[in-house]
Amino acid sequence: MAKKLYVGVDLGGTSIRAGVVSPKGEVLSLEKRKTHPELGVEGVFDRLAGAIERAMKTAEVKAKAIGGIGVGVPGPIDTEKGIVRLAVNLGKGWNNFPLADRLYERIGVEAFLDNDVRVGALGEFTHGAGAAAGVKDMIAIFVGTGIGGGIILNGELRTGFRGGAGEVGHTVINGNDGIIGKTGLPGTVEPLASRSGMEKAVRDRVAAGEQSVVPELMESVGGGRLTSRVIYEAIQQKDKVMLEVLATAQHTLGVLAGNLVNTLDPEMIVFGGGVTERLGDKFVAPIRKVAQAHYINKANASAVKIVPAALKDASGVVGAAVMARGRG
Repeated sequence: MAKKLYVGVDLGGTSIRAGVVSPKGEVLSLEKRKTHPELGVEGVFDRLAGAIERAMKTAEVKAKAIGGIGVGVPGPIDTEKGIVRLAVNLGKGWNNFPLADRLYERIGVEAFLDNDVRVGALGEFTHGAGAAAGVKDMIAIFVGTGIGGGIILNGELRTGFRGGAGEVGHTVINGNDGIIGKTGLPGTVEPLASRSGMEKAVRDRVAAGEQSVVPELMESVGGGRLTSRVIYEAIQQKDKVMLEVLATAQHTLGVLAGNLVNTLDPEMIVFGGGVTERLGDKFVAPIRKVAQAHYINKANASAVKIVPAALKDASGVVGAAVMARGRG
């Protein structure tokens, strides 16, 4: 009998999520734990492998019942060899790390790797928002510490000629803006619209003398960072600085979405990540409005669906399992 179950892993700089996933995209068990990059590559690997083992134990499945392990990694990957080329957010020691081989040695199941945002897009396309709408062309944009994207064209994940497709966060939308992104160019999306970009904008405005509840919230409920919960709480208190910084992020993402529609004309754009998960369509609705204002083709503009991710924080886990299922 064919192996039906796969393990999907979302390996992030802050947290690790590992789950056993059914062929229908159902997460049968989910293990979450902190990544702790300060532990180094071996420490993080041990936590990653332990999360997989725990998820399998909770689902009461043995290695022989698992058809493959898929891992979404935040960085460039050699998908053929299963090697992590670079993963800055995971700490030191990840350069050319043979993660797929190491997982096979530890767990006894073949492992497959890809970029974390691309597998998130695959999850939403196969079992999330894209599947619910029956689309074939879809773009997923995940807003977190950074901003990344995944592109599905005619039902296939587009990886690109050099494996770099989907880096939408580094799209230049305002070359006159003084904020410099990772590419060294001003006016890219990520430093304006990512969670880390929003945090910097808030801190800069507070340092300039503006009043805001955000610094206090970051200390009390955010662990010193601008988390999605901090954003939500600040909005509930109608904090002027947070509302204006968020509006800038939403406008930026709206321009990005409009550009993507003008370039690829997809059936759907899905927004995921912690901020979207926390705020839902309250976050996405202003993005949708700005995007539609930037369409060149105004005919039937509302037919292009711009929606929140349906799988929420499980997009990466489900997508990684789908990726492993396709390669195994």
